Amino acid sequence: MKRKVLIISLLALFSCTVSMAQVRSDAAPYDNAIGGTIGFMNGASFKTFPTNHFAIQLDLGYRFILDYEYNAVPIVLTFNPNFMYEAACGNGFYWFIGGGFNIGGTLPHHRVGFYHHGNFVFGVNAFGGAEYKFANIPLALQVDARPGFFLFANPHHDPFVLFDYNFFNVSARYTF
Repeated sequence: MKRKVLIISLLALFSCTVSMAQVRSDAAPYDNAIGGTIGFMNGASFKTFPTNHFAIQLDLGYRFILDYEYNAVPIVLTFNPNFMYEAACGNGFYWFIGGGFNIGGTLPHHRVGFYHHGNFVFGVNAFGGAEYKFANIPLALQVDARPGFFLFANPHHDPFVLFDYNFFNVSARYTF
């Protein structure tokens, strides 16, 4: 009986040691990063890693949405949190995939009836892309796509949904 307990204890200790070594080798590229995003989404960006492969990215900024029905390009101010799985490809490159949502509003537009008063906006999006973390300097560069849907609500009109053509964004962040 003592022999079985000893063998099981040694196996448990060995498996814990191996799993801790894997956690250290698969660590997140950094703890936090702050910077900006340009492209379909323009604004400030913050990214953090609560665990090794789980990242949360928060963006606050604006974008232009093309609405063919009203022949308008309203400016949408949004807060866009995204939750993603991120893994290493090698040599400082990482890929990620996930999803998120948008909440915000449009700026009033003086020429188009629906956007004259501004709108409340809620949306959902997919999220994917690649990131490069420089080894010698505290900088991370990211390219991503965030296609999704926006729901526009206005007290003076019926709500409607538009596809969000958010296919190219570039982010640069200071890592710490």
